[in-house]
Amino acid sequence: MFKFNTEQKVYQIGKVQVGGQPGELPTFLIGSIFWLGQKMVQDANRGIFDAKEAEAIINKMETLRDLTGVPFALDVVGTTEEAFSKYIPFVADKTDAPIMLDAMSPKTRMAGAEIIKNAGLQDRCIYNSFYKGVSKAEAAKVKECGITASIVLADNPKDNSLEGKMQVLEEALALAKEGGITKPLIDTAIPAFEPDMGTAVRAIPKIKEKYGHPTGLGTGNVVTTMGWVKAHVPKEFRLGTRTATNAIMQTLGANWLMFGPAEQSDFVFPAVAIVDTYIASAMGDLDIRPLHEQHPIYKIFL
Repeated sequence: MFKFNTEQKVYQIGKVQVGGQPGELPTFLIGSIFWLGQKMVQDANRGIFDAKEAEAIINKMETLRDLTGVPFALDVVGTTEEAFSKYIPFVADKTDAPIMLDAMSPKTRMAGAEIIKNAGLQDRCIYNSFYKGVSKAEAAKVKECGITASIVLADNPKDNSLEGKMQVLEEALALAKEGGITKPLIDTAIPAFEPDMGTAVRAIPKIKEKYGHPTGLGTGNVVTTMGWVKAHVPKEFRLGTRTATNAIMQTLGANWLMFGPAEQSDFVFPAVAIVDTYIASAMGDLDIRPLHEQHPIYKIFL
């Protein structure tokens, strides 16, 4: 467990607080919905989907949030402006959770930002993402739309060392600031299950100590991309490896995790709540206490 010397910032995104010292706040979980290939998405370009199934996924996450005390956001994945124009209002209407705006294309991301602005959802939105290479035009558009929270990637394809990540993060944070981002969520950018993946894990406490910003990463595609697991571990047992991956990140100080498809929340939330409880209990010895009574430790012991 870590108690950081640098002040650990806490950001309010919608009704959710994220950040702080280990043990102060529960891990903020982000689950993806409308991702490419998801069975309920019938036409990704036109944004046609099974509304009943989507609502059931969202309702399950809300039930798990209330049961465990673990907050969540929905990572809304869009491939076109038309798709975003249908996905975003639907999600905003079905839950009060934060909404992450996620698209591969900068043009689509910017169109999504405009939809967020027109719907008055800026305070609930997390932009995904700012990184080295984001254009000035995209940064200006995000600022114009009034979005203040964003993932900021410590991703350096040319140098995945800790030093390489720290160097590129400085540039990404500067771009985010230009884009009006005052609530950066640092992503240590794990590449997949590769020999150098540990650098992204080691970067969590390093970045938190240097900057104090909420820090985390996407764990959803880590174990699932490992050939050894696919070849030797039956599907019904792979959940254990993914749960272990999340737990490692939590104990190293991660404030937030992108855990993959939202429909897998039923095994993620309880495990994360248990680890959060261990962490809060341990940090009590260092005079760190949960910041509110919705923390999992109160759900489990009271």
